[in-house]
Amino acid sequence: MASARRSRGFTALKVEGGILPPEFLQAIATLEAPRQTGADYGLTKSFAIKEELARYWRIANDLHGRYAERRLRRDLGASQVGVEEWLVRFLREVLGYDDLSVADNAVRDDRVFKLTHRAWGGTVPLLLVTHDFDLDKADPRFGHDGRRQAPHGMMQEYLNAEDGALWGMVSDGSKLRILRDNASLTRPAYIEADLDLLFAEELYPDFAALWLSAHASRLRPVDDKPSNCIIESWRRKAHEIGERVRENLRDGVTDALRQLGNGFLRHPSNARLREALEGGALSSERYFEQLLRLVYRLLFLFAAEERDLLHAPDATDEQRAVFAEGYALSRLRERALRRRHYDRNRDLWQGLQITFGALAEDTPGLGLPALGGLFRADQCPALDDAAITNEHLLEAVRTLAFFRSDRSLARINYRDMDTEELGSVYESLLELRPVIDVDTSPWTFAFTGDGNSERAKGSERKLTGSYYTPPTLVSELVSSTLDPVIAEAVASRPDDPRAAILALNVVDPACGSGHFLLAAARRLAAEITRIEADADTSDEATRQRALREVVQHCIYGVDRNPLAVELCKTALWIETIEPGKPLTFLDSHILQGDSLVGVLDPEIMASGIPDDAYKPLTSDDKAVCRDLKKRNRSPKQEDLFDQDAVLEVAMASLDLDAMPEDTLDDVERKRTTWETGRRDQTRAREALRANLFVGAYFAPKTHDTLEIVPQTQDLQRLGSELPQRRGVGSHVDDLSAAHDFFHWHLAFAEIMQDGGFDVVLGNPPWERIKLQEQEFFASRSPEIASAPNKAARDRLIRQLNRDDAPPVEKALYLEFLTAKREAEAASQYARTGGRFPLTGVGDLNTYAVF
Repeated sequence: MASARRSRGFTALKVEGGILPPEFLQAIATLEAPRQTGADYGLTKSFAIKEELARYWRIANDLHGRYAERRLRRDLGASQVGVEEWLVRFLREVLGYDDLSVADNAVRDDRVFKLTHRAWGGTVPLLLVTHDFDLDKADPRFGHDGRRQAPHGMMQEYLNAEDGALWGMVSDGSKLRILRDNASLTRPAYIEADLDLLFAEELYPDFAALWLSAHASRLRPVDDKPSNCIIESWRRKAHEIGERVRENLRDGVTDALRQLGNGFLRHPSNARLREALEGGALSSERYFEQLLRLVYRLLFLFAAEERDLLHAPDATDEQRAVFAEGYALSRLRERALRRRHYDRNRDLWQGLQITFGALAEDTPGLGLPALGGLFRADQCPALDDAAITNEHLLEAVRTLAFFRSDRSLARINYRDMDTEELGSVYESLLELRPVIDVDTSPWTFAFTGDGNSERAKGSERKLTGSYYTPPTLVSELVSSTLDPVIAEAVASRPDDPRAAILALNVVDPACGSGHFLLAAARRLAAEITRIEADADTSDEATRQRALREVVQHCIYGVDRNPLAVELCKTALWIETIEPGKPLTFLDSHILQGDSLVGVLDPEIMASGIPDDAYKPLTSDDKAVCRDLKKRNRSPKQEDLFDQDAVLEVAMASLDLDAMPEDTLDDVERKRTTWETGRRDQTRAREALRANLFVGAYFAPKTHDTLEIVPQTQDLQRLGSELPQRRGVGSHVDDLSAAHDFFHWHLAFAEIMQDGGFDVVLGNPPWERIKLQEQEFFASRSPEIASAPNKAARDRLIRQLNRDDAPPVEKALYLEFLTAKREAEAASQYARTGGRFPLTGVGDLNTYAVF
């Protein structure tokens, strides 16, 4: 289990899982949090808080001293000494729980929870046990149905199941933990006080912080509502601060991309990089993608290092020390605070590349496992071969690691930041449009609208988490859709319920950063952990392993934005990293494509291409469209899709899911198998069939393209020995790449052949399938976007194509026509392609079509 980080300024206190940020706990200790007057703690006006703390410190010392002397005596009852004489008295006489009483077992959903005490009318449950228990060790006395469970895990399950209890406590006499209702699996959330350490080392500041944060007045319900208690209000306040942190982090990521982008462009050793950009071998978009992957690597390392999940379990202390002193990202973070390190050397980047290389492949010396995935050599090739100064690298690290709060820098707490929160920050960056200005000296990397390049000025890009879904909505949707499916699956295979869960398939067809997929994975893993609760392992390790398995076998996603796909993978990798194991193979599960544009059920191709595919769209020649429609009416045969071929594709992919991923070699074998399957002749033929069908809607219909627009005869030729018409196949393949055709029956062949996904969830975009001109030009031409009316806007758009217009305006006009035509083709396909017979009418909205 990962070692927990002590709260800043304290030795015997720690916080886990972001239940309260360490900085907020420090504010509580210095009486700077809301509602910390003597009256708030139930003290009379004649007593000052600091004086009372000193008095309670003496009482607590006496109680613990007596307990320490008596707890190992075998002639005394352990429960009497450890619970009644120590914990109960400490809670009543020191922390103010006057109403503490013995509790009966609680039953929720046919599960018996063996609570020992309760406070505030049962709204604060407690589990107080003796020193021979381990709070994190599974024990049959706290399980059910013959299973084992740790005391901490049992209390957490109770809080999650009981609507009338939000906060609770668990203690074995040596450690006292304050827990809250918490859905997260891999990172339990609680405040812990090491009581033995606190009193043995006479850590009065730690005691004061514990008393101020755990006093009975902090957990007392207000207006009979546990959600109104003071500690919950503190938590909400801390989360509001966290929202501001995320807003600053959003700006920090953008600044980091600029620093890295300009740093690589301007280094004198990077002539080859500049030549590739200038000559077109590397586009600005591809350069941006590699920069973003580099930022993802840094984010991954920040989280993994702070959670102590990066090293293999067998890594030696010496290896860990070598890594920490010379190669850890935390080392760069500390250097980033001191400007004397901001020099023109490149040694820090070279050291970081050693870390990346060790995580890409097995490298002795640092104790790091080969992770692959995000750290594979093909992820950032242009950057790996380039150089960057310490100045630019440290500036990028600083903007990712710190944010300005008032007049000082505050460190971003990646350890306790939810992975979904990372997604809400970075998802807002996915539509940034990179600009490389080669006409300036030195070259400049910027984004449209940030004012850092002449070409970018005048356009504003709104950096907001507009696609972020609140956790409460995600939780409710997952509960209502996934829980019944889990129950049904477990009931169907009582002999092996674990296998039944791992056989489920959950998909988000517009996955974005993976918010819903993470929630679904946690829920599935929670059930597996419950089933395996009799295993004699720590709960956290069991949960981490279960979550990794669930993502490996059950979780699928699709998104049109390739950067969103990478972000989703990164979020899943951050959440499921298991010490010593490589990153899971996600290329076959998280795919890029337009979920709405493509073939779902191949039967829609049975009768050939509909004549409606040839209705004229923007820039089409009406006469050519009439000719194509006439040609398409040639005699047709039924069943123009090959059911046996589709079944063959599905059978070929059945073994992929069963392949192990325990080592990097396992993962690479799986990758090779998947890539080989994608090149299979049968699959390629069926992909061509689907591309021909959908491509007929998207193909430009002009005199120049007349002979390569797909028709029903092209589908017929696939089922015969006749050769394909020249140029048609390559044309529809180009259309597929340009418009992100996604054919579900081939991408997830084995699942679709078996009846489809068990659960489809998500929050699809609410957008009309129609080009919104103002939205299109918002980041491209603010003048057009802000035109007073449609007539004025149309006039400005036409002027882009005037004879004397500069090339950049003509290119923008062509981009506009292409985007407009694409929207029209997608709408026409949804209406008449046969895939959406019930929703493909009216003013189409993607939400309804999803």
